Amino acid sequence: MSPDPIADRFQRIRERPVALEVQGLTKRFAAPDGGERTALGDVSFTIHRREFVTVIGPSGCGKSTLVRLLAGLEEPSAGAVLIDGKPVDGPGRDRGMVFQGYTLFPWRTVMANVMFGLEMGGMGGDLARSEALEWLDLVGLADFANHYPSQLSGGMKQRVAIARALANRPRVLLMDEPFGALDPRTRVQMQSHLLQIWRNVPVTIVFITHDLDEAVMLGDRVLVLGAPDATHSCGYMREFVEVPLPQPRDIDILRTEEFRIFRDRLDALVHPHEAVTVEKLPMVRMTQVGDDV
Repeated sequence: MSPDPIADRFQRIRERPVALEVQGLTKRFAAPDGGERTALGDVSFTIHRREFVTVIGPSGCGKSTLVRLLAGLEEPSAGAVLIDGKPVDGPGRDRGMVFQGYTLFPWRTVMANVMFGLEMGGMGGDLARSEALEWLDLVGLADFANHYPSQLSGGMKQRVAIARALANRPRVLLMDEPFGALDPRTRVQMQSHLLQIWRNVPVTIVFITHDLDEAVMLGDRVLVLGAPDATHSCGYMREFVEVPLPQPRDIDILRTEEFRIFRDRLDALVHPHEAVTVEKLPMVRMTQVGDDV
């Protein structure tokens, strides 16, 4: 029997050290009535070094809450997040963050934006400039070092944001729907860029997305969160599944039967077949009688 390269790859991933561990993570928020609302409940999982994990789920399942807890931007109500075995108790240089908005300083050049975190960490100007140029070269923007964000396309701005996050050499890169504001063509290009960058940088990636194609295209594994339902009173971990597709990947994989089958499986998890009730809107006519469509 010939060896299964995909199974072998996942076995090698499981043999790596654990980079990120989540233990019974729960987050409650104050409700308008004075009580509490649980956004995420009792979530536990582990992610191995240099693994690429995508996170999906329906609206209200707690995706953004989860990534903010991992980043240390929110304190858990219960449970813990550990990076390399050390508890997270706030933001830290061991985690980089890329948001959907570009969050670049418009008054600083591309080079100065990437240098910012390095300088805040105490690195001198010449060394920070040399280091930033290496990261800009990695994301293919060295020729734009002296441009300002307003002179860049959306995809280029996100590459600068990725370079800035990676310049601090984080152990884990957290990405909260970073390509959600891009047009479809640019989004696919950015997915390809990100996979190329990831293969050349020793970083573990947790990537939040609502796009199932993107989740399958990028992830080694997909963490599926569920929204509150008749069984669960808050967002919860539904499944954590391996993507049965080879790495490295490119856009051609989107057209394969294997891709479609796995994507359909995720769709069934995120959007279980339920009756959908369409609300009937009140009849307020803004057109002339007889002008029906």
